[in-house]
Amino acid sequence: MENIPCPKSPEKLNTVKSKKLRQDGFLVNPLDPTSYDYQDTVDLAKDSFSTDEVQLTKTIGYTTQKTHNYVPQSAVALRCRVMPPPCIKNPYQKDASEMDIDRFGNQWAKCAGLFPVITGGDGLSRYYTDFHEIEQIGAGNFSHVFKVLKRIDGCFYAVKHSKRQLHHDAERRKALLEVQALAALGSHENIVGYYSSWFENEQLYIQMELCDHSLSDKKASQFFAEGEVLKALHQIAQALQFIHEKGIAHLDVKPDNIYVKNGVYKLGDFGRATLLNKSLPIEEGDARYMPQEILNEDYDHLDKVDIFSLGATMYELIKGSPLSESGPQFLNLRDGKLPLLPGHSLQFQNLLKVMVDPDPVQRPSAKELVENPIFDKIQKHRKTYMKP
Repeated sequence: MENIPCPKSPEKLNTVKSKKLRQDGFLVNPLDPTSYDYQDTVDLAKDSFSTDEVQLTKTIGYTTQKTHNYVPQSAVALRCRVMPPPCIKNPYQKDASEMDIDRFGNQWAKCAGLFPVITGGDGLSRYYTDFHEIEQIGAGNFSHVFKVLKRIDGCFYAVKHSKRQLHHDAERRKALLEVQALAALGSHENIVGYYSSWFENEQLYIQMELCDHSLSDKKASQFFAEGEVLKALHQIAQALQFIHEKGIAHLDVKPDNIYVKNGVYKLGDFGRATLLNKSLPIEEGDARYMPQEILNEDYDHLDKVDIFSLGATMYELIKGSPLSESGPQFLNLRDGKLPLLPGHSLQFQNLLKVMVDPDPVQRPSAKELVENPIFDKIQKHRKTYMKP
């Protein structure tokens, strides 16, 4: 990246690199018998890449001359690629506030110059080197998602990357919040798995678990039976319990962000995740699934926002048609007024109704939701099914 100096190496280099050159200055095969006895020697004994410190010695017969101000671009690119950037403080880690210095002794990185990446223009691309892109499987307002094959292990993954370049540190820090939330959460059966992330060509790439489809996928659209909705509700409630216990709110629970893999439901897309203690910026998700209090900028019960969104999502699945973006149906949902659902148990309908209660205090927590007796039948069925 222009105007960003490469970091200095922690140890001195005392090597000398030599390359044979023709008299016109072009590189040639040193074993070529037609090449002249003309040699360039780059002295890297000093560890700085300042042009005043790099000496280029040309030897032609017995005559020696020195040329200054020459730094091989390959050497600069190599130095920038092999030197790691500073460590970045993860705000989602509970112990992050107690740590001022990481285990390598480096202070947490400041806001300027965090991401020196030499990619794109010189053909060095981690994405295209490590992965074979197969097809686009998703798109949002800020990113694309592709199905890829990792060349080294032969497995399929989903790679999400930002649509536009992130030129400013503030943009990069905001984009990194999703990665940091996923990394802080770790592994859970009902959360889409996170593997790796990196910046390339000023875009953020995130390597994730590849799922079969999302609940909004047209190929998967169907009327859901009550038993299947209860299964999805229970598993996503387990995901919410897990993230809420770690002090994180999702704030964008909806069919687009609930995925299915081998019959298991998984919560994904943590692009709007924030902390329950309101110490991070809060950005509301899709208004169709948001309760009235967050639309009124009342952020006192962020965990209950996720409960409302999950209830609205399950109501949409059981109804078999998208939620309204405005009008009487939109207002009725925020008032907790759900019409009767013929063919479905009152216990199930009452559960949905309490999940979308206009008073967030009246909504169950994720833990209370997971422990609701309505899921006992599912658990018993699952245990019976798993017996050999």
